[in-house]
Amino acid sequence: MHYDVIVIGAGLAGLVSALKLCKNGKKVALFEKHRIPGGYATNFARKGKDGNLYTFDVSLHSLSGANEGATVYNILNTLGVTKDIEFLPKKENSVLIKDDEKFYVPNDHEKYKQALIERYPSYKENIESLFKYLNDFYKNMIGLSLEKTVHQYERDLTELTLYDFLKKFVDDDGFIEIFSYLWVYAGLPPSKLSAPYALSMISSYIFGGENYVRGGGGQLSKVIKEHIEACGGDVFLSSEIIKITADGDKITSVTTKNEETFTGDSFIFAGDPINTFSIIENSPLASKFLEVLNEREKSTSITQLYVGIDCSTEEIGINDSHLFFYGENNSDEIHKKFEEGDLKDLNFVVTAYDKLDPELNKHGAYLNMAILDYAHNWPERGTDEYKEKKKQVIDLFMDKLTTRYPKLKDHVQVVELGTPRTTQRYTNNTGGSIYGWAQTIDQGGTNRKYLKTPFKNVVMAGAWSYPGGGYEGAIFSGLLAGTRTLMSICDGSEAGLIPISQIMEGLVRKFNPDNAKDVDLTFKFCFEGHDPIYLQVKDQKACLYDTVPGKIDTTLTMTHKTWYQIAFGEISGRDALFDGLVKCDGNLRAFASIPKIFDRQL
Repeated sequence: MHYDVIVIGAGLAGLVSALKLCKNGKKVALFEKHRIPGGYATNFARKGKDGNLYTFDVSLHSLSGANEGATVYNILNTLGVTKDIEFLPKKENSVLIKDDEKFYVPNDHEKYKQALIERYPSYKENIESLFKYLNDFYKNMIGLSLEKTVHQYERDLTELTLYDFLKKFVDDDGFIEIFSYLWVYAGLPPSKLSAPYALSMISSYIFGGENYVRGGGGQLSKVIKEHIEACGGDVFLSSEIIKITADGDKITSVTTKNEETFTGDSFIFAGDPINTFSIIENSPLASKFLEVLNEREKSTSITQLYVGIDCSTEEIGINDSHLFFYGENNSDEIHKKFEEGDLKDLNFVVTAYDKLDPELNKHGAYLNMAILDYAHNWPERGTDEYKEKKKQVIDLFMDKLTTRYPKLKDHVQVVELGTPRTTQRYTNNTGGSIYGWAQTIDQGGTNRKYLKTPFKNVVMAGAWSYPGGGYEGAIFSGLLAGTRTLMSICDGSEAGLIPISQIMEGLVRKFNPDNAKDVDLTFKFCFEGHDPIYLQVKDQKACLYDTVPGKIDTTLTMTHKTWYQIAFGEISGRDALFDGLVKCDGNLRAFASIPKIFDRQL
């Protein structure tokens, strides 16, 4: 069977990209190796000793950016799925616990700011400045203003770690450790974590809100799948792709484990590219790209204990939804222990799911205990060594929990442990990496390699693409991949639903300050049916504006489709000008300088 677009991998990125394309009338097939969609966004059930089924959420602890008008909400609302999803605002605090000391993190940015000021009163003005910066950053990230886009922020921050950034505001390591407590949801400590990615995540939690999805992460995936099918898309579950066929610089078909072959015009690889490109047969392009991929640093994995109990978590002494327990205060030391598999005095996170969704388990509750981990700390799955280590870790984790909450012992109905080998089994992610490539300075923000592949009709999506892992990152990545694919196969009128500002932001992303010394130019871009966009290059910076920033040097008029073709190398600006596709008024040399000024490789 032939499709307009074939998507490999039904995690959130694959689901969102497939729905974006289906909504725009494309014939889409989505393939998934697991029997259910969602990747990490899934649920599973186990029978307890009492005979009841206990439902567990594989990975969703808290969904950022789901308040109305925020990033995740806006994407899902545009795709038409929010009417079938109930977002549950987090009511309880997150609590950071070290010995008997506790710091409460409210799900309200003003209350959170005041809590930090009360703890660090001498830094009051610095903390207020930090929150103002993050608020401006987040507003730009959700597209409320073109005056200074998030990509401009990213470019300014791209060579900074989260630690470096925060140090500029509050020169206190204790504050930085507390404010950066969410680093475990990004996989690297503040001293190694890319500032642009970290701030996107942190600001989205603070200003976009913390929510849960009624029914768990699996319910979110289920709803998106149903919308794909309602739009005429085909979702093939239990259909692992084992072979991909290429013809030169294009992919032509995929073959499933059931030996069924499907052809397509365009493809989205929404999974681990190492695994995906390794099954492209007889392709020098794929082999060469694999060499590049294998050089990149992979992210952490995770080990999680799932505990079903026959009472509420409050009955065993847990009064908050998220508890971050610290055996060690220094994040660098914590991460080192995770890397080495050192479980002594380990730091861990406990989530009480009945405080997020009381209906997830009506006859009891579910606790999750999680630590970052790496596959190299575990024997091969199925071996006696692996089984023995699982037993030891379960005993250790249960001892940690029951020491703090003695009443837990009398209410445990079912216990399950997921390891890095488990995540690798179900997702095909190398080493069970949960965040794709590690979000280091070299692999985060504008330095992250994304979307593009050596094949003309293939883009990548998901944690391994841009912007990175997490629910919000995957959802955004899926939208980008679907949008990019749609624009490559649509004419200008059909692509009208896609904001031209996104392409302009991509141009700014490629700005090369080394090639813009002594450049002072302002461009006016005019697109049919769209307000003018102004691009100013000055003081070795590139900024987008929605109002005139100064004297206009060059005015460029063209269609949406033409600018897309120029932006993605389908035609050159010079050829477009000579063919009459671009009208240039003013400084023609300024137009000719754009490829040099914006030549940074992404």
